[in-house]
Amino acid sequence: MFKKPSVSCLAAAIALAAMSEATAQELATKEVTREFYQEAKQMRDAARSNRASCLACHGRPDIVDRWRTSVGGSLGLHVDPVQYGRSVHRDQDCRSCHLGEGKGAFETVPHRFETKVAVDCESCHGDYFKDIVDQVARSHHTKAIANKGKDFPCYSCHDAHAFRLPKRPEDIRENIIAANAHCIRCHHDLRGYEALTDRKLLDQNIAHWFLPHRERHFEAVRCVDCHGGNKGAERHVIVEVGEGDKANCTYCHARPSALVTQLNRYRQEESAFSMIGRGLFDDESIADTNASAMAARAGRSDSELGFMNTRLFDRKYIVGATYTSRLNIAFVLLLGTILAMVLIHVLVRAFGVKAAIEGGEEVSTIPLLIRVWHWINAFLFVVLMVSGFSMHFASGVGFEMGRAIHVVFAVLLPAPWILYVTYLAISGELRQYAPRPDFLSGGFAQLRYYLYGIYHGLKNPSGHDPDRRLNPLQQIFYNAMIFVIIPVLILTGVGLYFPELTPGTIFGFPGERVMALIHSTSSFLSAGFLVIHVYLCTTGESSLALFRSMVTGKKRRA
Repeated sequence: MFKKPSVSCLAAAIALAAMSEATAQELATKEVTREFYQEAKQMRDAARSNRASCLACHGRPDIVDRWRTSVGGSLGLHVDPVQYGRSVHRDQDCRSCHLGEGKGAFETVPHRFETKVAVDCESCHGDYFKDIVDQVARSHHTKAIANKGKDFPCYSCHDAHAFRLPKRPEDIRENIIAANAHCIRCHHDLRGYEALTDRKLLDQNIAHWFLPHRERHFEAVRCVDCHGGNKGAERHVIVEVGEGDKANCTYCHARPSALVTQLNRYRQEESAFSMIGRGLFDDESIADTNASAMAARAGRSDSELGFMNTRLFDRKYIVGATYTSRLNIAFVLLLGTILAMVLIHVLVRAFGVKAAIEGGEEVSTIPLLIRVWHWINAFLFVVLMVSGFSMHFASGVGFEMGRAIHVVFAVLLPAPWILYVTYLAISGELRQYAPRPDFLSGGFAQLRYYLYGIYHGLKNPSGHDPDRRLNPLQQIFYNAMIFVIIPVLILTGVGLYFPELTPGTIFGFPGERVMALIHSTSSFLSAGFLVIHVYLCTTGESSLALFRSMVTGKKRRA
């Protein structure tokens, strides 16, 4: 019996009749998409089932010992289930790459395969990774190995059972070590290297003796970052030693560092516009429709997580790349202020009245050992500042040379300082650095002389007395330099050169970063002191009188 439709059914029918063609097409598309994902899920579930049956044998470590070549060599049959479960191929059916020969190919041992090797990666990735295929064709590996008829497939370097993209910044270190392991495996293999290249293993130079902290570089930098084409940006174009545009130290040890601008890029194929230019879509119409969005993404990583570079330098110190901008600005302001004050002082002195020192007695005020230490220390400081700033700002004499010079002369710095302090203690010269009863009044008198008296021909209140060789202002600055800044520079320098000696954290902050911050601050203060010190040496009876006294040891008593 016919039943009268309800009001709700009539409303639904009216809505369906009024549905536009576009809306109907959208619903149809959603239905197809839903069916597609259901089918994809079924395929993944089947793949996991087949994978489980394969790993029941190949996931056992003892399979390596049970099956070997006729001469006892490994067949590489073991697949680490944990690594495979984290890899990008974890949802693939093993038989997608390892093609069996006919029905029941995997029911017998050894298995029967259509080919001796697995399916080539390009069978799936050829269209998606055309740029990589092009890079491999231009690589030295292709010229030296593949073009000679030797077998060099993708999985010579990339383990299809373990390859994965980092999802967290802390994965980068693990990924770098794994990537370098592939290079080292061949380039350290005596027979394998010769079989692939027809060259002796000793013909190559892979010692990298020139690298400071070589092991740390191998853990933090991939081989392809330096040996890849276009300064490491083309990771699959391996450049032969002595050819091509390879990276140098300043490529990473500068700001902005290539570690975050060029390297450590990881594709994310699902992200917007990553498939443009691969011959899969109508690129022109997509580009026209999404021009503004594509422009906004220009130069950015495909991955939603970025290059991983947003946190790549967290809690790390890399010379020349992780300096503190605010500290640099403070140094520039400090140095600029000092130079401006010196310039003003010079101009006022030029128009002021010069003090006349006539018939003053020449007295010996500076012992020989102090003079020797002074000039040695001055030379070391100048060299260390130039080389240190060359590293810090990636300029000057260059990073490589700057570092080499800095290390050599930094080693020479502690010995003269220890000998000088020892001499001061034994000889009694240490009393020159101790504040005297008139420290405050004498300090203000000396300051008034530099700011006023020197322009009006007044005598220097210090008087160049051998028993009071240092005036109160000199005591302040010399005590700070000799007993604070120099030992701090030495200790933090040792901590930076031997990072294993540096605590992981200092007051809750990354140890190396704290060491570097203190070292840089001390260096900047030393530079400011050097400018003031050199200028005040021109305020004697003549512009060179005080410089001569540091050679002869004698001053004219005021």
